[in-house]
Amino acid sequence: MKKSTGIARAGLGLLVLASFSVQASVLDLNQASADDLAGVSGVGPVQAERIVLHRLTVGAFASLDDLKSVWGLDPQIIHRLRPHVAVHPD
Repeated sequence: MKKSTGIARAGLGLLVLASFSVQASVLDLNQASADDLAGVSGVGPVQAERIVLHRLTVGAFASLDDLKSVWGLDPQIIHRLRPHVAVHPD
């Protein structure tokens, strides 16, 4: 019985580590650089620059839905970004 408890603990440890690595890969829209954003698959440097420029000229993003107001970002690009970005409270 002790072997199964050890295996369960090891599995739980891996699950915790996996959740931290997933969270670590999420970029904060209000902090990410254009290079960081351009690193997201399907997002090019032009779109990434537009996101950063929007943040600098309009202000911080309050939610992911604010991406809709960034000039030149179509719904497909926003869809690709959503799993990789978040807006963290200050």
